[in-house]
Amino acid sequence: MKGGDKRAGWLGKEEKYSHFADSADTLTETFARLIGHPAPTEAEIQILDPVEWDSTGQYTEIVDAVREAGEGSDVRVYRVVKDHVRVYYWVVTVAKGKRLVGVKALSVES
Repeated sequence: MKGGDKRAGWLGKEEKYSHFADSADTLTETFARLIGHPAPTEAEIQILDPVEWDSTGQYTEIVDAVREAGEGSDVRVYRVVKDHVRVYYWVVTVAKGKRLVGVKALSVES
């Protein structure tokens, strides 16, 4: 990719995402369970639109790749707090067969 270090890893396993939750609280808890968060009900998770997350267009290639992997499905960014300085960003979509596909990246924020 052009312009800087944009390392991110494809999700290491296929997750089945069988339904969408009725509320944002339920959706974030469901997502926390899918990613194996140690305390899903207490996870600090925000759901962001890709444009809100990447307002400068720096990660357009990543968002486009995830969208392509999902065959045009809607892409969302989940911001998952790891600790007081580390945050994981999961750029994901739901593909055929209701598979959750995308990338995750670790960000150090101070």
